[in-house]
Amino acid sequence: MSKILVTGGAGFIGSHTCLSLLEKNFDVIVIDSFVNSTPLSLKRVRQIYEDKTKRNKTIELIEGDLRSIETLEKIFFQSKSEDNPIKAVIHFAGLKSVSESIKKPLNYWDNNIVSTINLLKTMQKYNCFNLVFSSSATIYADSELDLIDENSLIIPVNPYGYTKASIEKILDN
Repeated sequence: MSKILVTGGAGFIGSHTCLSLLEKNFDVIVIDSFVNSTPLSLKRVRQIYEDKTKRNKTIELIEGDLRSIETLEKIFFQSKSEDNPIKAVIHFAGLKSVSESIKKPLNYWDNNIVSTINLLKTMQKYNCFNLVFSSSATIYADSELDLIDENSLIIPVNPYGYTKASIEKILDN
């Protein structure tokens, strides 16, 4: 079956996504630095999957930082050498606190932007062109409206939102 790389896969949304991918019989690799998560979440995912399906399928878990292009290279190279290359990436990884981003904006620019650029370069090198990016509603302008949609104005008001909007611009080019 196809292999999917999930960045930040030990987080709340990432771990639920991993469970869904396992249930659909994908091979799953997770890279996570555990800055915003814990490896326990993926142990729980494995247990839920095994209890539900009575099948044993593992998630390959790599503790690492996407700012290390060498780590990304190893992951993609290993998959290719096993004749099961990564076919798609679901990109959840990144720092995510609005208040922290205001206090430490350079950390957010460094982590979120550099990580994504390294990921995209590595994906391109290994001919992997399928990406799902987890953005944020923080990219949109403050609004009096109850609902926003993808046609709302993109005017971030904090560094976290700016990094997410910048990544969207990179992906749009």
